[in-house]
Amino acid sequence: MDVKGRSAAIEACENILREDFKYNEEHGIWRSINRIIEGLLGRSTELADVYVELHAELAEQPRALKSFFDVFTTAVYSWNPGKTKEARKDRDKLTELNVRIAKVSELLSELLSQRTRVKEVSSFNSDTYYHIMDVVEDASEDNGLFRSHLKKKLDSLTYQYDLKYWPSISKVVAQIGINAANAVTVADDSAANAATEARRPGLADFLKAFEAELDRNRAENIGFIPDDFSLSDSSMASLVNCGLGLGVEELIESTFVKRYRQRERDRG
Repeated sequence: MDVKGRSAAIEACENILREDFKYNEEHGIWRSINRIIEGLLGRSTELADVYVELHAELAEQPRALKSFFDVFTTAVYSWNPGKTKEARKDRDKLTELNVRIAKVSELLSELLSQRTRVKEVSSFNSDTYYHIMDVVEDASEDNGLFRSHLKKKLDSLTYQYDLKYWPSISKVVAQIGINAANAVTVADDSAANAATEARRPGLADFLKAFEAELDRNRAENIGFIPDDFSLSDSSMASLVNCGLGLGVEELIESTFVKRYRQRERDRG
């Protein structure tokens, strides 16, 4: 490609970034994305070859080039190392909470059952919940929609069917524990799963998440990225280095991307 064509390709890519920046700024949105765009625009020299490759591969496809930059900046915002670390913590915390809920529910269910037995055989009582619908009604005290639309219907059912037709409060609590004990923590989407599935965190997590986001936006998934599109190893490395703003000691090279892709192919 001659100098003029090279300059045109770089300008086309950077114009897309500038337009996105302007739109976000005018609408007061995505300030974090704009900081990412500013970082990219400040590293034109390092990204020149990337832009030339992207323009050659995607410029002829309607909206593909813009879609690529949308996917990339969003991936940097959502799945940079800091965000991925937080996502891993969230996953582990959710798993831990379910374990704790299961244990506490089991204990609470047993205590509720004991209380019921004591009330039934002793000469004493206490002003505590008896019917599961008493719990539901009090829990919905501040819910106007419940009181307006559901309360009367549920009241009629409560009076129509005696206690043997309803689950006990202790069994409801026990079921909450069983549900938590059987719960499996899973990611909501392919990018979240890709970013956090490895045992040890690393920059490969971002590559996985970014490629998962690209796949979700390919033509076969009613997106704009061609199904056969793939950046070269060197362009991917440059884009990651600049997009994530990596320090000198953190920079990756094309060999890193090549090894990552080979591992993914072997695993697949």
